Order: sequence, then C-alpha cells, then structure tokens
Amino acid sequence: SCGFQSTPLPNTVIRKKGRKDYHILLIDSGKCEVLHKDKLYTLSRGNLAIYAPKEEQKYSFSSGCSSLWCHFCGNIVEELFHSCNLTSGIYLLKPNKEIFESYSTLIQRFHLSNKQTLANASLLELIYHISNASTQTEHTRSSDIITETLAYININYNKQLTLDELAKKAGYSKSRFSHLFFETVGTSPIKYQKDIPLKTSCELLHSTNLTITEIAQSCGFNDSLYFTRIFKKKYKTSPTQYRLSIQNF
Repeated sequence: SCGFQSTPLPNTVIRKKGRKDYHILLIDSGKCEVLHKDKLYTLSRGNLAIYAPKEEQKYSFSSGCSSLWCHFCGNIVEELFHSCNLTSGIYLLKPNKEIFESYSTLIQRFHLSNKQTLANASLLELIYHISNASTQTEHTRSSDIITETLAYININYNKQLTLDELAKKAGYSKSRFSHLFFETVGTSPIKYQKDIPLKTSCELLHSTNLTITEIAQSCGFNDSLYFTRIFKKKYKTSPTQYRLSIQNF
C-alpha cells in the first residue's frame, strides 16, 4: 500500500512492534521528528526513514507536515536492499527530483486498476534512486571530512598525531578512516603528516635564500645531516642539488 498524507495538526505515530512489512516514509514539507535506535532526528523535505519488518517505529509530524509513504513485502526485498547497500534507518538526503518523481508515479500507478503491475517497477526504481542518492551523500560527506582532516594535519603537523586521534575526530573507525583517506589522498594519514616538512622544505629551497641548515631547522629538523638524508631518500637528490636544478630550470 502507498499514498500521500497531509497532517493539519501535530500527530504522533507509535508502533512498538513495528509492522509486518517494510516501510519507506519520505517527507515532502514541514518537519517530522523520528526516534530511531534511541536517537532523535528532525526530518525535513527530502529526508526519509526506512523501517524493516517488526522494527519499532515512533515519529511525530508537525502541523502542516506532508509526506509520502509506502508499505511492501516480497521474497527479494532483503536481497534487493543488500545489492543497493540499503538498510533500515534515517537518510538525511537533499531533496531529490528522481526520488519524488518515482514515488509519485508509484502512488499514481498503485491506485489505478490497470497500472498496478507497473507500480512494482516504480517501487524498484524508487529503491534504486534512494540508493544512488545515499551513496552520493556519503561520498560528499566523507570528502568534506577528509578535507577537514587534511587542514587539521597541515596545521598540527609538528605534533605527534595518531591514527586513533584522527579517526575519532573524523567520526570513523580506524580501518574505515584509513580506507577513505587513502582513497582520497593516495597515501596514509601518518605518511602524509611526515611528508609535510619535506614538502615545505622544497618550497623554501625554491623561494628563499635560506641555508640548508636554516631550512632544516624551520621545518622541524634539528640535525641538517638527518634532514639531507631523508630528503635524498624521498626525492632521490640532495637539497643542494634540488635547489640548483630549480635555479637552472
């Protein structure tokens, strides 16, 4: 079953034992507060909640809130959700044209006697559009978080940062954070941090007349010989040779 509803007055829905089927609730306008796994979310236009069978439901519509809803079941739903990387939960998506159009088409087809078979196709289309939108949202969110992490490392590169600290700050597990960081930057967080002083030294060799010792000290190296050794290990040339090659170029 599916439909569109408008709530002129505040209304709360509580289903302690949930429903026997799956449930997708999409907010069209107004606000809806949803309690999911002891965490309260405020849903607005474009946000949606997906409930699995027998999962507790509690949500409250504000006055003037409108929403689209559907309940469904079937032998392939679990497999379909798995293939689309969807689970029950809250999806704070931006208003998505494809989701609203497929949802509206689903409702229209379901309530026309000669179009009900096509409603199944609209349901599949709706699920795929939700999957695509949630994937894009997660990618954008992770990119923003990695960008913030890079800025944090660049500012605090002279501190003893740990993978635990960076992952916790980003809000991910260590393994997930490491994967996202490598996927975005092409190296590990700790290696990126260690490379910052050397990258800075390259800029100073290129843009200043400071001595090698002065550059080493300004980049946090107390021993200029040690600085020269690791510089040569990374760039296959000494700091002096690097500066000469830049000047000659």
